Amino acid sequence: MTSPIKLVEQAMLERLRNVPRSYSGMALESYAAQLDDELFNWVRTLPATWVTFGEVKESKRISAQTFRVTATFEVLCAQRALQENAARLNSSAAADIGVYQLLDDNKIALVNQRLGLGLEPITPGGIRPVMKGLANRDAVVVYAQEFKTSWYETYPVQGVGPEIGADGQPLPDGQLINVGFDYFLKPQHSYPANPADSSDLLTTQP
Repeated sequence: MTSPIKLVEQAMLERLRNVPRSYSGMALESYAAQLDDELFNWVRTLPATWVTFGEVKESKRISAQTFRVTATFEVLCAQRALQENAARLNSSAAADIGVYQLLDDNKIALVNQRLGLGLEPITPGGIRPVMKGLANRDAVVVYAQEFKTSWYETYPVQGVGPEIGADGQPLPDGQLINVGFDYFLKPQHSYPANPADSSDLLTTQP
């Protein structure tokens, strides 16, 4: 079964990797506790952007089987502390791009995107400092930018007989059946004021 959280995280990564930038050479991957490395090996990869799941803020029932799930994700930006100068301002190397520029570029790439999944358009949240200080002998700064979106999940109703999966076999109680994505194609259309212009239903059975 493919987790909807994993789907969104991977789609965010793909969007950040494919968006045009004025510089090259930035490391971009899922966050895997890089900052917990006591040898600070991650410093050699800077500048870096890491994407990770934050939390589910709300799971709201909208029908007997369907819930609207609102969740947050974080995009961490890590860079050496740089002093601005004319050469760096005109550079096309990622090593010369400040952490604030990384934050802005990643935000522009993600805000209002549905990532091809029919999500509610991604909205930006707060920015918090994660680290400011020395890692080995390098002065580094790390910030985390929060992003929020929503999707729909469908589960079996308990006590009304077993749900049948794609293979024709009964599903265990509590197993996620579908993840629904609604597309709002017209700028003035949004949930819950308007019905979706189009919808997709992802079946999570293998």
